Amino acid sequence: MKPFLALAALVPLAAAHFTLDYPATRGFDEDLEPQFCGGFPDVSSTRQPFPLSGSAPILIDSHHPSAQVGILISLDSNPTSFDNFTTTSTGDAIPMLLPFGQITGTGEFCFNVDVGSLGLSNVTNGTVATIQVEFNGGDGLLLQCTDIVLVSDYIVPSNVTCANATATASASDSASSSATATGSMGSATSTPASGANKVGAAVGAVLAVVGAGVLML
Repeated sequence: MKPFLALAALVPLAAAHFTLDYPATRGFDEDLEPQFCGGFPDVSSTRQPFPLSGSAPILIDSHHPSAQVGILISLDSNPTSFDNFTTTSTGDAIPMLLPFGQITGTGEFCFNVDVGSLGLSNVTNGTVATIQVEFNGGDGLLLQCTDIVLVSDYIVPSNVTCANATATASASDSASSSATATGSMGSATSTPASGANKVGAAVGAVLAVVGAGVLML
């Protein structure tokens, strides 16, 4: 009985976070994820190239059976507050890169976004930006940031794929309340392949025994 209880106790720890896999996160510390930029407030010394316009993927690995996900972008060279993700230095409003929506299932999710579609002024080849993913699996808001440089005609590496045979996503923003994986929540259909996904699969197996209610904190 004791081993069973110990295993059950580990479930919330294994399932209480998400990772930002592409573009790569600034850093990951599960205990710090509720903080601004996941507890990593300093800009990365090396920015990752990201498409200036056109559909581009953002990949996360969810360890919750369901969650709300939204994505923000800041054009500040060194964002230090949430205000930098909602307003430019000139006072212009910044729309969400991806409105909040629901995802269901554990494992990899890929959301297609288009920076160019936001219609922001003075965004050109070489503009620096920071993307912040907001994730709420029912136990509070968790955050991850990645620092990018927008590049015209940038081609995402071929090993970055968007496909998940079991997970689904749907938008719940005012613009669309029932968008599917190809709607405003982007593509969310990819088969788990990473080590983190294996953790998610293991957690799912445990939940089959102890019940999904364990995660609803």
